[in-house]
Amino acid sequence: MRIWKVLTVVGFTFGVLSTAWALAEQRSDPRVFELRIYKAMPGKRDALAARFRDHTMAMFEQAGMTNIGYWTAVTGDSTEDSFIYMLAYPSREARDEMWRTLGADPDFQRLIASAERSEERKLVETIDARLMVPTSFSPLR
Repeated sequence: MRIWKVLTVVGFTFGVLSTAWALAEQRSDPRVFELRIYKAMPGKRDALAARFRDHTMAMFEQAGMTNIGYWTAVTGDSTEDSFIYMLAYPSREARDEMWRTLGADPDFQRLIASAERSEERKLVETIDARLMVPTSFSPLR
């Protein structure tokens, strides 16, 4: 009977410690990634890619964001109009602050925000944005 009590205590202790370790591990790397999929206005994907290449990437870096990669789709729906990119941030809070900083930047307002408000100069039809955190086994942690 005594062995069962010892095993119960050991099992319970192991469970508590494992849970605490998992929570600490989850909090130890709050890095957040953002996947953004743009559907460009018809025939405007190349112009959108050029704007990112020539202006937006540098603005992201200046605001503290990390450019992970930029892609065009080769399979799936709307491949001719899809433009995809991923950014990384130290945390969700940092992401929000970086986007506020970017939104207040006069160059961003002049080059990008004003263009997207103009029907004649608009390059983006829709945006699908997702914030993601890496799993414990992800190489991106």
